[in-house]
Amino acid sequence: MTRTPTSPSPPSAPQFAPIGIVPTDEQREIQTCRARYVIAMANAGAAKTTTLALRIAESITRGVWPESILALTFSEEAARVLQARLVDIGVDERTARRVKCLSFDAFARQVLLQAEGAEAPWLDTPEALAPQVRIAAARLQTENAARRHPRELWLPEHNEPIFEFLELSRRLKARLVPPGGDDDESVEDCAERFDVPLAALLLHGALEALRSGLEDVPRWRAEFDATYDLARRLSDPDRPIDLPNYRIVVVDELQDMNPASYAVLEALLMRGKAFFTGAGDFDQVIHRWAGAGTDFLHTSFGKGWPGVVRLPLTCSYRYGPPLAAATAALKNKVVDSGREHETVLRVQPCADPRAVAAQVAADLAAWKQHGGRPAACAVILRAPYQSIPIENALLEAGIGWRMEGLASYLLRSEVLMLRGVIAFALQDYESIPGVDKRLQVLQALLQWQQFEWGGERLDDAALKTAAAQPSLFEAFLEGTLLKPQTRADKRAAGQSGEAQLQEEFRFLDKLKALRQSGQHHEANALQHLREAEATSVDESPAQRSARERLGRTLASLRAAPSDTPAAALLEQAVALLDLKGVARRLFLAPATAALVARSIDGFIDVARRQNLSLRDFAHWLRKAESKAERLRKSDTVLLCSVEAAKGQEFDVVLLPFLEEGVFPLAGSDAGEESNRFYVAATRARDELHLYVPEAAERVSRYVKAMRIDKAVLRGRHQLASGQWS
Repeated sequence: MTRTPTSPSPPSAPQFAPIGIVPTDEQREIQTCRARYVIAMANAGAAKTTTLALRIAESITRGVWPESILALTFSEEAARVLQARLVDIGVDERTARRVKCLSFDAFARQVLLQAEGAEAPWLDTPEALAPQVRIAAARLQTENAARRHPRELWLPEHNEPIFEFLELSRRLKARLVPPGGDDDESVEDCAERFDVPLAALLLHGALEALRSGLEDVPRWRAEFDATYDLARRLSDPDRPIDLPNYRIVVVDELQDMNPASYAVLEALLMRGKAFFTGAGDFDQVIHRWAGAGTDFLHTSFGKGWPGVVRLPLTCSYRYGPPLAAATAALKNKVVDSGREHETVLRVQPCADPRAVAAQVAADLAAWKQHGGRPAACAVILRAPYQSIPIENALLEAGIGWRMEGLASYLLRSEVLMLRGVIAFALQDYESIPGVDKRLQVLQALLQWQQFEWGGERLDDAALKTAAAQPSLFEAFLEGTLLKPQTRADKRAAGQSGEAQLQEEFRFLDKLKALRQSGQHHEANALQHLREAEATSVDESPAQRSARERLGRTLASLRAAPSDTPAAALLEQAVALLDLKGVARRLFLAPATAALVARSIDGFIDVARRQNLSLRDFAHWLRKAESKAERLRKSDTVLLCSVEAAKGQEFDVVLLPFLEEGVFPLAGSDAGEESNRFYVAATRARDELHLYVPEAAERVSRYVKAMRIDKAVLRGRHQLASGQWS
């Protein structure tokens, strides 16, 4: 391992002296480097933000006006932290406020507001965007049907596949993929070039066309849209736009850069011939949804910048020497520790997932018994389905938990759908507690039964009424889920209940007017047409197949002996409903469908472990939810995804299921999987628990790469000899 070459010219002595900290030699070199382009290559926990604050403070001390300094980050919180860090190290608060610290998107919104004269409506949640996706999908279907040779398109109707599509659409924008493909290539070729399903690329184009409208100001903007819009404007000679002029531009978390944000950055640097300093850890690139990637960072970032200087930030202040040594081995780079304590590394072999979950719960209980706070602990999971045994083990141990980046397994659509099937089979609708939960179950049933159900209809009053009155569940089953869809049903599916009622009133008024004017023939014809719509079946083969499968499944479950184990009946139901096949059709990404299938298997395993009848299992689920709700009112441990853990740190981190094919996840990008593991492991301050299979050949390659035994010995030697800083 070698250190990155430093500046070709020696730095001058620093003129800014911070308070509260003593900068390392590495930090001082970055603080005073005279190069125009400086990239700080940092390790996790290496005080990147503080180092950038030192760089800004040094510039101000040397006479640069604070107003001519721009600091960009990838979140509003990171921008606030950077501005606060300036004050922490001794910059006058009023002076610090004069430095513009913004997220890329906030900066882009400010620039676009100046150019467009008005601010576009802000849609800040997937739920707010979902109706727009449905409108775009409906338009695309209409256009496709008018083609001489219509394409076979699978378009999202329900929330989960819509949310998945929105992530893909955001990634396309981050990569600056043209909405309809380049002028010199077909949309099919564009989809192949960017490895995107054709239907998704077409829907992305339809949604962007809907968003753009005909005015200068878009109909709406969502997260990252402003950065994308500004990047496109900067390359459009027909719509020129002026950027502010800055002398110094600073960027935190460089690893999250993508082509769109990079286009904005390059334009800023060219505009004012600005000096640039950026800090990031390229081993933390895990946000492919945002267009970030090691290929882009290594091949494109800084290309064409003359005299780029790359300086290291190797010293971490988060964890002790043993974990620093293990991290260095994992990533084959220099990692030092600035803390005089031992981060404990524990590797725990376990026989199977149940044993892993039990050990996690036992270790958390031991931490709590010795005075530790659960809130200072995080269980970081590679995939959502892994929370199922962990949640159940915590439930049995009486340990409360909260979740970030993933939902409790009892709230996932595939499990909610199965719970609805159980309730219908037992005709026990009280087993699903609460109006909100029953509404979620009904919506999940509509999704998995592949109903074409508009966004307004999903929140319809009739649906909420059925959720509020369990006695109406049976009517929903017979009148909606098992009833062949008619032309009238299909038209009503895109309307709210209120709109449907108003249409019915208008029809009756028109019928009455025709009869009063003596036009009985026309009135009769109109009434016959309405009756024909109400009786003419109009459903897709997929809908008919789903309806028939549901009917057969319920008949089979109801005919089974009452003492049949729930696990056996659920396996039978999953097979009859072809849920795993439906998942492959519902979700755009094959990996998502595979994870949903694992979630279904995990839910069945819960039933198998409880060894109860279907009715008793339904009641156990209700009691489990109630107990989990009570536990959440106490001090709770965090269950989270790797993505949600990024940027956080905890006293204790527990990483379960470290097995080949699981972490790294089979079929995933190897480089990004390595980065995910690196991010997860480096969240720990005091203890890192690694749970591995008993069979050595199945242990995750990342655990092996850390060389734990050697790392511990090396770390302890550094502590004993005083070489820790």
